[in-house]
Amino acid sequence: MLICRSFDELRSISKPIHWAIGFFDGVHKGHVRVMHSADTPGALRGVITFEQHPLALFNPTQQPLLITPCPEYKAELISTLGGADVLLRLPFNVELASLSPVQFLDSLESACCVAGISVGENWRFGRGGTGDTSLLSREGERRGWRICISPLEQLHGSPVSSRRIRATLAAGHMQDVADLLGHSFAIAGIVEHGQHLARRLGFPTANISIRPHSALPPAGVYAISCLIDNTLHHGIANLGLRPSIVEQRKLPRLEAHFPGFQGDLYRRQLRVCLSRFIRPEQEFNSLEALQRQVFADIASLPLL
Repeated sequence: MLICRSFDELRSISKPIHWAIGFFDGVHKGHVRVMHSADTPGALRGVITFEQHPLALFNPTQQPLLITPCPEYKAELISTLGGADVLLRLPFNVELASLSPVQFLDSLESACCVAGISVGENWRFGRGGTGDTSLLSREGERRGWRICISPLEQLHGSPVSSRRIRATLAAGHMQDVADLLGHSFAIAGIVEHGQHLARRLGFPTANISIRPHSALPPAGVYAISCLIDNTLHHGIANLGLRPSIVEQRKLPRLEAHFPGFQGDLYRRQLRVCLSRFIRPEQEFNSLEALQRQVFADIASLPLL
């Protein structure tokens, strides 16, 4: 999948492109439905998304926590689940936000050959969100584009939405989150060096810092899985602030342990899927007590 970051970078693409457009946080079932509708014979399948949520520009205190804050992971989901050939990841800045709906479409049309546009039925665009699907349909007819408006995906009688997934995630209902997403919730990031305390206690961990504005389940210990070098590894992870460990600065992180894994994961990009909540994060009165509990957590995993 080709990744572009400006309209200008599209000019080298000679083939027509059918674009799916949206913020697509989480890349859930409804998003994938929109992406799959971007299917015009002879055209590439493109996806347009934005590097920042619009509220990060207009009202930062009200911007939502993000299900997929890692841009590399979001791009991977768009490629594998959405089947995109081209991803245009635009910075949501003052310049972009100032474009009227028609100016936004003009900018896209001047940069590439547009075969069509696919969006969800509640999509709005352009300055002040004044563009809607009715305007898009009229403009598409005028410009000769194929316009696809997807109805909202439903699950158990309610629409699938990023907002609903965030609330379900915060409640810790991991299977329900997976049902809404259409895939397991994952935390992605670069493995960093820590204090190496877990290694000395007999369960080395891969430490991943949590990005700002991340939507998370409750702090605690989770059953996890992770694809490493084309092999699926199962394990456990602690998500939270490590209350039993003395640190100068407490920042949330994911500490993942894969029993039996041999190898160096430092500086590697991992995508760790959280499948099941095991227990809340807790403070232990000694490292020995922490060690006993971790080994008990490992023993509770059915696949190990």
